[in-house]
Amino acid sequence: MSMEPLPAPTLRTDGLPSLTTYTAEFEDDRVDGLHLVADSVAQQRQITSKMLIFHPANLAGYFLVVAIVMQYMWRAYDDILVLGTTVGGITMAFLVAVRWAAAGYINLAEDISWEWLGEDRLIIVKWGEEVIGALVLGWAAENDAGKKRGGGRRRRGKAIVRAWTVKYKYRGKGIGEGLLEEAVKIAGERGSDGIVFDQHHANSKRILPNLYNGYISEKEAKAEKALEKVADEKGNFRQRRSSPTWGSR
Repeated sequence: MSMEPLPAPTLRTDGLPSLTTYTAEFEDDRVDGLHLVADSVAQQRQITSKMLIFHPANLAGYFLVVAIVMQYMWRAYDDILVLGTTVGGITMAFLVAVRWAAAGYINLAEDISWEWLGEDRLIIVKWGEEVIGALVLGWAAENDAGKKRGGGRRRRGKAIVRAWTVKYKYRGKGIGEGLLEEAVKIAGERGSDGIVFDQHHANSKRILPNLYNGYISEKEAKAEKALEKVADEKGNFRQRRSSPTWGSR
């Protein structure tokens, strides 16, 4: 028997799909990318529903109503069936109200269309044949970018990210950062003053009072920090940090 060590096993990657990031030019890619953006808006309905259900103020109100019902209806053990039915009805009404309150995000998702995209650039990430990430890159309006300071030369405009999303099961794997890097690269090639999230980006609208928007706003703040980090590390904007357009919204 040979005592020579066996070679280490190798992991075959021939059959694995390739991960590619590029500007979508073909209609199929653009349709899939736009659908992904619309889905990200619709998913805010689920997040908002959870915020409504588990918000302390709403839970307190729900349990208060249940307690009042129990106080007036539970007189004997035989009342438990009627009480259970009543509490079940209250719970169902509560959930229906939550569903109705969060339904506005579906309408907002329907607004993500070709007209909304316009002439802006749609960058996608594909895992094999599946589009798993999308970013919409636009540019500052001409009336903003074309202003002059003291009769000087025309200022460069800034790039604006109008949408940025990754399919849920692929999040946390660096896909989103890759999209931001591609956007920063393109913005640098265009000679932009900087790159920021558009004030009216795809996920910016809120349908509920600020009391319920804490989690979504926190995610938005993290996205802005992620873009700023990539712009600092990968972009060519540092020497233009003094520009009035840098970081402005």
